[in-house]
Amino acid sequence: MPTHQGHEKWFYTMEKPDLRVKKGGFVKTKTLFSCLVLFFGIFFLTQTASSGQPQTSFDYDVLIKGGKVYDGSLNPPFQADIAIKGDRIVRIARSFPGTASTVINAKGVYITPGFIDLHSHVDDGMYFPENRACLNYLFQGVTTVIVGQCGSSAWPIFEKAEDMIKRWSEEGIGPNLALLVGHGTVRQLVIGMENREPTPEEMEKMKALVKEAMEHGAYGLSTGLIYLPGSFAKTDEVLELVKVVRPYGGIYHTHIRNEREKLLEAVKEAIEISEKAGVPSHISHFKVMGKENWGLVKEACSLIEAARERGLEITADQYPYQFSSGYPYQSLVPRSVWLGGEAGNMLNREDIEKIFEHLGDSELIDLYKKVTPYIPLTDRHQKFLNELPRKRLTSLVGRTLMSLQDFQGPENERERMLFLKRMSSPEEAKKIREAVRKNIEENGTENFIIGICVEKNLEGKSLAQAAASKGKSIEDTAIELELMGTKCIPLQMGEEDIEYIIKKDYVGTGSDGTATFYGIGLPHIRSYSTFLHKIKKYALERKAVTLAHAIRSQTSLPASIMNWDDRGWIKEGYKADIVVLDLNNLKIKTSISNPHMYSQGVKYLLVNGKVVITGGKYNGQLPGQVLKLKKS
Repeated sequence: MPTHQGHEKWFYTMEKPDLRVKKGGFVKTKTLFSCLVLFFGIFFLTQTASSGQPQTSFDYDVLIKGGKVYDGSLNPPFQADIAIKGDRIVRIARSFPGTASTVINAKGVYITPGFIDLHSHVDDGMYFPENRACLNYLFQGVTTVIVGQCGSSAWPIFEKAEDMIKRWSEEGIGPNLALLVGHGTVRQLVIGMENREPTPEEMEKMKALVKEAMEHGAYGLSTGLIYLPGSFAKTDEVLELVKVVRPYGGIYHTHIRNEREKLLEAVKEAIEISEKAGVPSHISHFKVMGKENWGLVKEACSLIEAARERGLEITADQYPYQFSSGYPYQSLVPRSVWLGGEAGNMLNREDIEKIFEHLGDSELIDLYKKVTPYIPLTDRHQKFLNELPRKRLTSLVGRTLMSLQDFQGPENERERMLFLKRMSSPEEAKKIREAVRKNIEENGTENFIIGICVEKNLEGKSLAQAAASKGKSIEDTAIELELMGTKCIPLQMGEEDIEYIIKKDYVGTGSDGTATFYGIGLPHIRSYSTFLHKIKKYALERKAVTLAHAIRSQTSLPASIMNWDDRGWIKEGYKADIVVLDLNNLKIKTSISNPHMYSQGVKYLLVNGKVVITGGKYNGQLPGQVLKLKKS
């Protein structure tokens, strides 16, 4: 716990009052009285100081004493005390005198800059007051996140950047946030979900929306070229919008178009956009998926390095896990195999929208108001709904009220009955088994890990191990597990690829995680552990990189990528975003069977000079700021 620096004793010296008889034999009683008053006054002040009463002024606000400092460089740690006043680091030295209202004893632990998450989706959860602290990130040592990723703006589609900035600034947030404007959001506002090129007029509207966001302080543009509607966009469309951020000194973050067999083409597109727009390109969650594609990252890195040698600013981030997706669990029986020839007879999105077609616009909006979490509706939100074309309004209400996933899989009695009926036919059962085996073997039986299962002894085991313990074939084990609602995770990224990427000096750290509702749902464990997991597994245990390299990848490197000259380092004059980290007691408690577990090891955390974690516990402070890009 930080100690509050008490008063140093105030010591006073004085000569005794001269009580001797003066000339004429008289005692000057006025002088004697004055001396006695002075004596007892000093005595009272001395007792007050020594009794621990609060000191009214200190040299510093926070003193961190005796820690080993990794300053954000590749250099070894050095012993130092660090003084903070306001939101800045004001002094760093081996030892120096001074007082502070909060003193942190860092002896035996390490001090690093606050971690910066280059790729995060916490904006969704942090919209709601419950998640403003973003505790799952604070407990990892994260002090700043870049949001609005994968083509989805950091604010809801019915709002503007200034709305979110105002809300977070007034109500408080845990970590700092920098915002990106999402290409997918912009495209949807102007064109909807149509698969076509924008007209010249539509392109100008899209440019205007990007420019507006940049004027409000957004740091750049993001794309999600694998998602709808971003995947509808051709390179030239993206290029024209990226050009808009150039005068502001903005950056282009991209979830590239392909992370599998066409990885190289996708990386080339990101480089091309950077070169033609004159804007730095940053590749999000850099990886390659699918066992058959492992190794392609080496060629992709060669493309990036050749571009960097030409003077282009191409960087990337990575989360160091072998599995992907915000919801990483997958069926062991592929959807097409599960349905067989019945796909046309199953409920689809169009069916859901038809349910609502007979309702008037006002009735649709009234239904929407009863289920939307964005309450109360702002004037801007209401205006957005009122101006939606009929088809898009129906689609929005349908998606908001009903999810197709509620009608799919082994929990759905109709689909389950039809699947088992097909399994009762020897010919159909043979086809199903062959298709299931083929799907599993593409990734490897050892690379499907059982996360959640009614048979708890199987959790954490591979499908191959489960089949062996049951004495059954891989395909029969997979079908049995599927029917009992087992949730498995496919390891789609190779460990060798992860370590190859992690060693690159232009690859930072990005969690791709969310601000979860604690205990609700099954998020990827990256939301709770990315930063400390990287340090613990790849620096301390596997020694794939040095500890200094791992820390740099999530401090000074991300700050450099975002062009911040006052964060990411332990330097005098820099913002006091600081982690006090106990490397000997790092605990990654989250697992694929129980993802909602906070990491441990961050003893103290400071955001903008304010302590938010004290002795490993959150203290309720919300000192984060919305960082706004200033036009260059």
